[in-house]
Order: sequence, then C-alpha cells, then structure tokens
Amino acid sequence: LKACLARALRRSFRSNPLVDRVGSMAKGKTPGWVIGANILGMLSTGTLNTLCTKIQFTISSIGKDGHHEVFQKPWFATLNMLAAMAVVGVVDWLFQSCRSGAKTGKTAPLMIDQGPVSNGGSSGLSHTKKVCLVAIPGAFDILATALASIGMLYIPASVWQMLRGSSIVFAAIFSITFLKRKMFGFNWVGLALCVAGVFLVGLASVGGDAATGGSAADMLIGMSLVIAGQVVQAAQIIAEEFLMKNVDLPALRVVGLEGAWGTLIMLFIAYPLLWFIPGDDHGHVEDPVDTWYLLKNSMPLVYVVLLFLFSCATFNATGIAVTQSLSGVHRMMLDASRTVLIWAFGLAVHYYWDPNSPFGEVWTDYSYLQMAGFVVLVSGQAVYGEVLKVPGLHYPPPTAMPMHATPSAALKLASPLPREA
Repeated sequence: LKACLARALRRSFRSNPLVDRVGSMAKGKTPGWVIGANILGMLSTGTLNTLCTKIQFTISSIGKDGHHEVFQKPWFATLNMLAAMAVVGVVDWLFQSCRSGAKTGKTAPLMIDQGPVSNGGSSGLSHTKKVCLVAIPGAFDILATALASIGMLYIPASVWQMLRGSSIVFAAIFSITFLKRKMFGFNWVGLALCVAGVFLVGLASVGGDAATGGSAADMLIGMSLVIAGQVVQAAQIIAEEFLMKNVDLPALRVVGLEGAWGTLIMLFIAYPLLWFIPGDDHGHVEDPVDTWYLLKNSMPLVYVVLLFLFSCATFNATGIAVTQSLSGVHRMMLDASRTVLIWAFGLAVHYYWDPNSPFGEVWTDYSYLQMAGFVVLVSGQAVYGEVLKVPGLHYPPPTAMPMHATPSAALKLASPLPREA
C-alpha cells in the first residue's frame, strides 16, 4: 500500500504544471559545482556591494573648483547600480542569442499564480507593453536605492545592512492593503520579531554612536532614510506582483530592463532635476560635472566604482540563480553570513588597519545589544519565511509556488510576501 501511494504521489508531482514551470532550476538538474559557484559569487559580491558603496563615500578627490572634497554622491551610486543591472540584461541577451541548438519554447511567466492556468498563456499583452510595464518597478528602484544610498552617508555599513531587513515588514503590510492577502499566525509572529530586531539595532546604533562621540541626530537621519528606502523597495515588490503577473519574460531579462529603464530615467529626468534644484553640492542637489572631476582626479575612486559595477552585476545574476536553487534555510544562512562579513570587515579595519578610517567600526558596550537585535531580526525573518516553525501554530501544506515570485523579491532572500491564507 505504501509503495502504491508513493508511486501515485510521484506521478502527481511530475504531472503538476506549476512544478514543471518552476522546477527547471531544481537541485537535481543543477550541478553541485554550479550551485557552489553561485553561492560563493552571491556572498562575495553582495558583501562587496555594501562595502564599495561605503568606501567610495569616504574617498577624497579634487573637484571642479580645484579643492579636495569627499566623494558623497549617492545619486551617482544609484546610477551605477542601475547601469550594472542593465549590463546583466545585455549579457543575458547575448548569451541566449549565442546559444546554438537550444530548444525553443514558450517562456514561463515571471509571476506564477496559484490559480488555474489559462489556455491562452499570457494576458495577450504585446512585447512592447510588457517591456514598458517594467519601467514602473524600475522607477521605484531608483527612489529606494537613492534613499538607502543617502542614508549610507550617515551610518555604518553593518547597521545599513541590518536595517535593510525591515523591508519584509512593509512588504507584508502592503500585501495586506493592496493585494488583499491574509496572513497566518506565524507570519504575525515573524513580523513582530522583525520589528523588535530593527528597534534593538537602531537603539544600539544611536547609543553606540553617542558613546564614541558621534552625532545621534545624524544616526537617526541615516536610519530613517534607509528605512524609508525599504518602504519604497517593498512598494516595488508589490508593484511587480500586481503589474507583472502576466509578463512572460525571464527574470534576468526583467532585471536588465529595470536597469535600462532606471538608467534612462536617471539621465533624462532625475539628473536634470538634481541640477536645477538648489542644494549643497556646488549649488545643486548633486552636481554631475563635479562627479566627473572627482572621478578623473582619483584612480582609487575609479577602481572602487568599477569594482562596484562588477559586483552589483554579478550579485544580481547569481542572486536569481541561488534563489531558485537553494532551500529557505540556506538562503537565510547566506543572508546572515553576508551581514556578519560586513560587520567583521568594519571591525577589522578599525582594530587592525587604521583606527581613524571612516569605514571602520568600533565595538562598544552597545554592540552586544546590536548583536542581539540582529539575531532577533534574522529569527523573525526565519519564522516569517517558514524556515523556523513555532510549535502550536498552524502551518498550511507546502505548495509548488516559489516563495520569491519577482526578481526584487528573490534578491531579498527572506520571502517578503506571505503565502495566501
């Protein structure tokens, strides 16, 4: 009887169209060395992304007026991130175009619904309309990245990385409000832990900065900007979920299109506005001419920017592959390891290289509280994403639907959207 039931379950699993559509990157079909390379690539380049962003904001160079100044150009960092995403799309397109002998067929929709699949496949949108739809989440990405980059000017890289975990809270709230989703009890427990973790990290950061003679006001401004960026990032995930359910484009192509649209918006809309709006950067919010002079007069700065472009592009590509290949437990461990590496780097710089380095971090009595907040935050993400299960709470049966349905959600590693109750 057990053997018959097992065979029936295997036949049912193989015949499930949803499983067929999302299982092309399953572990059984992906060589172990490829998964290992993707893990190493995502962990190393994800860490480099944050470190390069912080380091470039601490490098001094000669600006357009001939004076030394610190390269604090958060909107340029945003443009770099978008350009790197566009490069991912170009490379993916070239790779797909050069593949010979590959089987042609319909691409599975980026967003997979749990409802029945219609005979018509996609919604009937033209390819042009699908490409244009990607511009909307691309615009969200600009604002989210810019806010987070501005916040990076005020806070340590480790705190910045930890606070990015707050996006899961806002994505859940938005999914309830706009997508009309309902959450299980374990989702609420996970969110409560995430909120507590973010609060502890913020409290420890303000206390630690004050203990070392820093400005608590600047720390609060930086944390507020980063959290505001996570609100916009959560809105981007909801926009992708709502608008792109029938956009049958590969995930890497969507990443590339978001980068291309974002780059165009930055060059032809954002930068003109940044030039005309009065600000502290030579009379502008951000002066691109001064940015050019700073880059031209500092090769170390150019190297850091190029390294950021490479790491950001690689992170997006390997991030999609890792999300499709690994279990929730492994993704949580990978995300936690990335934060630990960033924190360890800052501590090592301060204690073993240069105590006065602007991207070094000091261990204070409040660091223990920050560590506790980080553990609580990661635990909340694990409970929310069903990695850790709380005894006594109801859990729905597992489904074939992937927890990360969009590229932005995939790169979060802790599933930002709840399963439908």
